[in-house]
Amino acid sequence: MSLRRDKNRRKINFKVIATSLVAITLIGIVSISIGMKSGNSPFNSNIILNITSTLEHGVSKGLGFFTGGFSDIVNFKSNAQKVEKLEEENKKLEEEITNLKGELETTSSLEQLKKSLNFIDEKYVANQLAAEVVSKNDGLWYTSIVISAGSDDGVKKNSLVMNGDGLVGIVTEVSSSYSKAITLLDTTSSVSFKLSKDSKYKGIITTGTGIKEEESNREKGLLQGYMMDSDYDVLPGDSVVTSGLGLYPENIAIGEVTKVVEDKSKSLKYVVVKPNVNFKNIDNVVIVEPRNIN
Repeated sequence: MSLRRDKNRRKINFKVIATSLVAITLIGIVSISIGMKSGNSPFNSNIILNITSTLEHGVSKGLGFFTGGFSDIVNFKSNAQKVEKLEEENKKLEEEITNLKGELETTSSLEQLKKSLNFIDEKYVANQLAAEVVSKNDGLWYTSIVISAGSDDGVKKNSLVMNGDGLVGIVTEVSSSYSKAITLLDTTSSVSFKLSKDSKYKGIITTGTGIKEEESNREKGLLQGYMMDSDYDVLPGDSVVTSGLGLYPENIAIGEVTKVVEDKSKSLKYVVVKPNVNFKNIDNVVIVEPRNIN
């Protein structure tokens, strides 16, 4: 019972104290007001001014913070919109750059294909078409390719396949919309050549020549063959072109001699040739109708 009474007393005392403080404060405010009107303030007017000034400064600072914060929010939203706009413009620029690169690559390919026309006689130029390589064999080098042109486009079996660097190969199969060709690297490929420096020096590019490093040369993307006469003066660095014998018209670029191997026991002179065409990368080709050798 005593504890409850103590608690009640404390509660009562607290209420009394709080009420007294409020009353004193009100009396003070009224006194100050009366004093200011009569000119006799119980408090120093400077103190009042300082208090008022402090309150005004606090309010002003609070309003400034609120205004600044609101401004920051507005600026953030504006900046976010600017960033979004810049990102859209950047995306458009990237698309334009990609398109330009595509156009440049196409132009470059067309220019290279035009060079291939310099390899063939004018009578074949009228019967040629450009096409894309759409597929190739598995492996590091192109030994066979599928071309995006077929019989509907005028492609025939044994048509020549070239690009701006020189001879690629020959068409072996034709469908209505596509055709297949083997390149000079294929083991079944064979082409007659001559040396640019002297058309009398002729030979055959073919596999199975008997060169000890034949397989290794093929893995490196090199061609090999032999001269028709072991007395022919052939040296590394000599340019090799088609001779005009067989299916291929003459003077189509093939490559450059890198090595000469002489087999005196067989009276043969073998050659290793680095092709002008990059058989790792063929995208576009020119197809020329086959020669009529009948």
